[in-house]
Amino acid sequence: MIRINLSYILFFLICLYSVSSKGQDFSYTQSFAHTSTLNPAMTGLHNGQYKLSLLNRNQWIKATEQPFNMVGGYFDFRSKLPLKVASKDAFGMGLGFVSETQGILDFKKNAFHLNLAYHKALDPRGDQFLSVGFQLGFLQHALGYENVTFFDQFDGTGFNLSTSENLPQNSFNTTDVSLGLSYQNSISDYQLFAIGLAMFHVNAPNIAFHGNDIATFDETENNLYAKYIFYTYYSWALSSDLSLTPRIITKVQGPNSLTSLGGTARLKLKGYQEQAMHLGLFLHSGKTINSSFTPHTLSLLVGYELNNFNLGLSYDVGVVNRYNWSQNVGNFELSLTYFGFLQNGSGAGCPIF
Repeated sequence: MIRINLSYILFFLICLYSVSSKGQDFSYTQSFAHTSTLNPAMTGLHNGQYKLSLLNRNQWIKATEQPFNMVGGYFDFRSKLPLKVASKDAFGMGLGFVSETQGILDFKKNAFHLNLAYHKALDPRGDQFLSVGFQLGFLQHALGYENVTFFDQFDGTGFNLSTSENLPQNSFNTTDVSLGLSYQNSISDYQLFAIGLAMFHVNAPNIAFHGNDIATFDETENNLYAKYIFYTYYSWALSSDLSLTPRIITKVQGPNSLTSLGGTARLKLKGYQEQAMHLGLFLHSGKTINSSFTPHTLSLLVGYELNNFNLGLSYDVGVVNRYNWSQNVGNFELSLTYFGFLQNGSGAGCPIF
């Protein structure tokens, strides 16, 4: 008896999709905790001399047999120039990685980034900065063929034979180039405004598994769409104990777009150490090639700040999607951030989560 293996069907669909469409990137809820994925111009743009962040995201926990998981790490530092004429200027350098795993085929995407940025002071006090950033990325994609079986492997009792299928390579590497620009203005000791624009995948990297195997498929390219990210935020300290940071982030990649609108509130806690609670609410709306622009996800954020450490937990729940998350626990995202040698009043800063 001939048995059709589900893994084979999934493998075929993935390959077919890679031939006929272009890739789309992941998206974090706590974008500012992992600025390597938001704008390379933000490298070193914070109140600490250096910053270390770790993130973990899980989604579709019950919607699929193998949930989608993302893990990321980021380190950057900020340093002033040893020149009197540019004493308020600074440069930033950073390293980041993001690893994604999903599906029965153990599909993996690993990205390693090197970020460089220059922050030019626009006034003698260093309250305004114009920043430009560059990112060089190294992308790695891989599939696990050990979970795939074919008809010619069936020996009458099980799939125990070797296959004669001509499979494309199950891993490949490519490079990626991204650029960014940002403007930041410390209007006063209590107000901060920023706006930024970034372009990822400037060189449109080819992410097709069969890119060097023309004998297997007719088409051999699957280039990533360029991704444009626009963001703006305004931080306002209403008192010594309460500050608000509304923000908006828009991402456009080919026919897909995502807009996140919301903000966070920082509530300072009493005690002998610097402590604060962060509460956030965000509404995500978007469109794809098959749908019009509509709200689809609501995110709740809770964060705790203790001196140089920041811990954030966000939860995403669908609001209008077909599955409606009625049998799903939603998407969880956890972040841990550490700022080294905090320099409050340095003129540089951005949201923590």
